Amino acid sequence: MEKLTLRDIRQLVSILKPLRPLMLLTITLGSLGYLAITAISFVGGMGVLQIAGLREYGSLNILVFVILASGVLRAVFRLSEQYCTHYIAFRLLAIIREKVFKRLRLLTENQLKEIRKGELMNIVTKDVELLEVFYAHTIAPVFIWVATMIIYVAVLFSLHPVFALIGAVSYWMIGYLIPLAVYRFGQKTAEAYRRKYGMLSSFLMDSLKGIKEIIIFGKKDHTLNSIDTYSDELNNTTKNLKRHEGLLKALTDTMIYTAVFAQLLTSVYLIMKGEADIGAVLLGLLVLFSSFGPSLALSQLSASLVHTSASAKRVLRLLNQEPDIVYSGSKELEKVETIRFEKVKFGYENGRELYSNVNLAFHKGEITAIRGENGAGKSTLISLLLQNLTPLEGSILINEEPASSYSHESVRENIGIVTASTIVFTDTLRNNLTLYHNRYTDEQIKQACFKAGLSEYLESLPEGLDTFMEEYAGNMSSGQLQRLALARMFLKDATIFILDEPTSNLDALNEKSVLGTIKRQSADKIVILISHNEDVLELADKVYKIENKAIQIA
Repeated sequence: MEKLTLRDIRQLVSILKPLRPLMLLTITLGSLGYLAITAISFVGGMGVLQIAGLREYGSLNILVFVILASGVLRAVFRLSEQYCTHYIAFRLLAIIREKVFKRLRLLTENQLKEIRKGELMNIVTKDVELLEVFYAHTIAPVFIWVATMIIYVAVLFSLHPVFALIGAVSYWMIGYLIPLAVYRFGQKTAEAYRRKYGMLSSFLMDSLKGIKEIIIFGKKDHTLNSIDTYSDELNNTTKNLKRHEGLLKALTDTMIYTAVFAQLLTSVYLIMKGEADIGAVLLGLLVLFSSFGPSLALSQLSASLVHTSASAKRVLRLLNQEPDIVYSGSKELEKVETIRFEKVKFGYENGRELYSNVNLAFHKGEITAIRGENGAGKSTLISLLLQNLTPLEGSILINEEPASSYSHESVRENIGIVTASTIVFTDTLRNNLTLYHNRYTDEQIKQACFKAGLSEYLESLPEGLDTFMEEYAGNMSSGQLQRLALARMFLKDATIFILDEPTSNLDALNEKSVLGTIKRQSADKIVILISHNEDVLELADKVYKIENKAIQIA
């Protein structure tokens, strides 16, 4: 299992750079807050000694004022520290999420497919949120612990060197050694918890998406049993984590009582030997007993850090993942006249070769169809054009220039695509059609719906374009989904139309209407059809057939 390394911690801390002044203020406020607590005990002890006539510290009124002022300042410092800490944490969560989404946009389609949906959801939600523990409850407490420990040890040393030694050892044990041991003991369990949680999330998402099929095929009991199994495994892992928390609490409390008892015995011995008076002993005990706050705060992080380290590792793994394809082109692509595949060869890492020496040509005003058996590589050709994949040999030219010389965004902007599956977002029909672009008028949207045969469905909705779409497109049939995808393509009106089985879910009447619209729109566009349907293929001016690792005109 991978551990959170020093390099990982440095990378996490580097994200903090814009907020370092605020973090310094947080550390200062936190340190002063703990010192204020100790001041109450310490000055109170001075007052008791003065009242008992054992020592003289001046005016009792001043001592009382210092105690009251320390109490008020403790509240002010604590409130200010918490405000700064959480402001930093939530600002950083926003920064990290922005970094995560930027990285996701750089990854190719194949790389994203390798990440389970539930796993990805956990990374961008729960894992990122758990990093708050690191930023809000780890960085500042560590520095506060170091700063206050130095001051406490110095104060104890001024009372007696042995007191300083007991304090230093107890602070080090409670704040570092015990949490480190428990953290290492529970790290594997935390990683197992995060893995099982991701598996359960993925299974639930898939089950919700396929709930209709689960009911139809009588797999409801099987699904429920699987959920119970995942839940039981997760509960067992949670119990192990709770045991680690209990162990930490027990060891920490034992160390505190051991330190206090050791100082008490040492104090009795020093008084009997005449090496310390009752005043130094009392103040030493008060300082020690009131100074465990920073160490306890650090110690309690161990249980949280068991979760956080696993989450941080997963987030960093995603942030550090290099894209398979680096889009370095800078030219802007405005209109596409031609697309050419020149001696293209493509295969996968497992050694499977799809085709070689591919020479294709697509021209504006021309409809080109691609046919072939399932798995022959029809959709792979489109992925090559979209630059989701790179050819092993040869080149892909747009307007007689290498496709890679154009910016990835401008190439995508010139492509309208209808794939075999249509994603519907839980939002209004308007936003599902426009994909959140504000440049379209209602008239343009309705015209696109008319071209796609979606007008009748649109008119049946009580709120029209502002109708909220159900999760997983529960209020749409498969044919309506396909028409929605076509409407998106017609609305975008790009210079390249790519259609993968565009009428597979349409009835004969709608199919004829949509094909007629595609034909009329093809005058100033490059249209690429992927289909087995003979009616669709008849629409094409040219048909390529993929067979025996070669692509030829049919």
